[in-house]
Amino acid sequence: MAEHEEKRKRCPHCGAELPEEASFCPYCARSVNQRQEKIPPSARWRKALRRAFIILVPLVLVIGAGAAWYRSVQPKVYDDGGTGEVLYTDEDGTYQILIGWRDTPYSPAPTITQDAELDEEYTFPVCLFINHKDTGVNAAGTFLRKVDSVTAEFGTPDDPSAYITYDKPAYSGYAPDAALTSFTHFLGRENSARGTWTITMDNGDVILLHQTLNVELIETVDIYPEDAPMDTIEDLQTLVDSLGEQVGASDVVNIHLPAITYEGNLVISDRPVNLYGSAEGAGRTVFTGTIQVNPGGVNWITYLHDIEFAGNGDGVAVTAARRTWAIGCRFTGWRTAFLCHGTGATDGIAYTSCIFEDNDVAVHYNTNRINMFNSVCPDNAFLRNGTGLLIEGVPVEQALGLPGCRFEGNGTDIDNRSGQPLDISQAVFQ
Repeated sequence: MAEHEEKRKRCPHCGAELPEEASFCPYCARSVNQRQEKIPPSARWRKALRRAFIILVPLVLVIGAGAAWYRSVQPKVYDDGGTGEVLYTDEDGTYQILIGWRDTPYSPAPTITQDAELDEEYTFPVCLFINHKDTGVNAAGTFLRKVDSVTAEFGTPDDPSAYITYDKPAYSGYAPDAALTSFTHFLGRENSARGTWTITMDNGDVILLHQTLNVELIETVDIYPEDAPMDTIEDLQTLVDSLGEQVGASDVVNIHLPAITYEGNLVISDRPVNLYGSAEGAGRTVFTGTIQVNPGGVNWITYLHDIEFAGNGDGVAVTAARRTWAIGCRFTGWRTAFLCHGTGATDGIAYTSCIFEDNDVAVHYNTNRINMFNSVCPDNAFLRNGTGLLIEGVPVEQALGLPGCRFEGNGTDIDNRSGQPLDISQAVFQ
C-alpha cells in the first residue's frame, strides 16, 4: 500500500493527489507541468560572435601593424637585373648607383666587349658612380658614409684557364668623379664571365650590380723586312699608309724594322701601328727625323720599341696626339724628345726603360689636360737634359709615378708648372 502511494502523482502547488494523466490540479486550478526557460541557439551564437569580434579585431590590427613594421626594418636586396644600375631610396633621397666607364657617370655599362691578342694580358678600369637621381649631383661622399663594404668579383669564366679578375674597389685619381674604381685584368682568350659588385649598407641592405665581360680575339699581323720594302723612310711611309687597306680595323700590326738609319719624317695617321727596332748585335734602328703619331680608327696604343732617336739639337723626336708608349728607346740631342700633345680624355703618353740624354726638354706634357693613359712610367734615365720633365696643362688627381727613374746632371729635373701630383718616392736624384 505504501509502495503504491509513493507512485501517486501529487500537485506541486497544493499537494493534492492527482491522477497520473492530470495536467492541472482540480483543487487549485494550477498547471502541474514544470516549465524551463530556454535561450534560442541563434541568440547565443550572435552574442559569442560579438565577444570574439571585440577581442580579435584589435588583435588583428596589432599583428598587422607588427608585421608591417617588421617588414620595414628587415634588410632588403636590390638587384639591378642585369642593367648595371640600381635606384636606392632612403631618408636622404633617391640615389642612382651604376657601374660604367670613367667618362660616362650617368650611363651604366652592363656588358663590355674587349678585343685582345691571344694570351696577352690586359687591364681596364670599371668605375662605380653614385648620383642624386633628381639633380644629377655627385653623391658619392654622402652615400659612402652609409656603406659598410663594397666587393667586386667575377664568376667562373667560360674558359677557366683564362683568368678574369677585379681589383678591390678603391678611390682612384684616374677617375676622380667615381666613388670607387676597380681595375679589371684578363687574359687574351675567347671568353666571357659575369662580374658582380656587392654593396652592403650599414642598415643591412644589399645592392647588387652586374657586368658581363666578353673577350674577343683579334688578329696580330707581324711584318718583317723580307715581307715588305722598308729600307728608306719613303718605303716605310708607304707601308704604314697602306695598312688600312690590308688589315682589319681591329688587327694589331707590328712592323719589325731592320738595323738601319731612317732619314726624314714619318707620320702615323691612318691607323695605329707598332714599330719594333732592331737591337741585335752592334746594329740598331735609328731615326734622325721625327715621328708624328695621330692615327684615327680604333683607340689602340702605338708602341715604339727599342728605337734610337738621334737629333741635331732641334725639332721634336716624337709628337704624340694619340696614345703612344715608348719602351726601351733612346732619345739624344733634341729640342724636345717626347711631346704629349693629345687633347682627348683617353689620349696620353707612357715611357718605360728609356734613356733621355742631352735634350733641351726630355718629356713635355703640353695639353689642356695632363694626359697619361698609364700613370706609372718606370725605370727611365734623364741625363744632362736642360729639363727632365716639363709638365703643363690642367692637372688631374691621379699622381704620375716615376719608380726606378734616375735624374742626373739636368739643369732642372722636373718643372711642374701645372702642380700635377707626382710620386717620386722611388726615383733617384743625383
